[in-house]
Amino acid sequence: MIKFFRKIRRNLLSEGKTRKYLKYAIGEIILVVIGILIALQINNWNENRKSSKIRNNYYEQVLQDLAKDTIYINRSIINIDSRISKYQNYLEKLPKAENINDVVPLIRALDLTFRYTNFNTNTIESLISTGDIKLMPDEIRNALLDLRTTQNEIIKITSGNYNVYLEDSQNAIGLGLANFTLNVNPKLLNQLIREQDIISAINITNGTFTLKNFTEKNLLKDMQNLLESTKELSELIREELKK
Repeated sequence: MIKFFRKIRRNLLSEGKTRKYLKYAIGEIILVVIGILIALQINNWNENRKSSKIRNNYYEQVLQDLAKDTIYINRSIINIDSRISKYQNYLEKLPKAENINDVVPLIRALDLTFRYTNFNTNTIESLISTGDIKLMPDEIRNALLDLRTTQNEIIKITSGNYNVYLEDSQNAIGLGLANFTLNVNPKLLNQLIREQDIISAINITNGTFTLKNFTEKNLLKDMQNLLESTKELSELIREELKK
């Protein structure tokens, strides 16, 4: 093909047809440019197709993570609400207690457990670490980053407060509160702990549960807001997958 075009140019020059040669040369240049543009367009199309495939795979993974988080958040909301209700019931009955023996059953009815918060962030972290987050449309990218920020803030705050709660709870247990809550024989109980110690343990418990309740009330609001954000992001991604 190259030899064919070269022969045409040579013939035009040898025949002195300079004007035709120039027209032909310009036409040949235009054809080359068009060919390059077509090649670039095909290359861009292939790259866009690859990017779209990668992006859709991420969409599916994010949706799976969000589905798991939705289940986790809903369960957490139920559990947190239950613990808050138990503590509220404790506060209502505490003023009616006349002695230590009246307080201990109330403490026993509380939910003494603590649960650290955790979310499914593998896909979001992968998007950020690989730089593939740039493949996402602005609205979804911003929603993903906002979601990750909110999750990290919840984890940081609750973990810090729960660590304090755990430490103080251990102090209360060390003073003998566990013996009361385990229904130890009264005669043995008198030998195991002093009344002053159990009073201190109860006071520590009241303080720790005040912090725990404060944390969980805020966590309940955060989880409810996070649930809405999770649903909204899921809808955005599903709409993108339909395109």
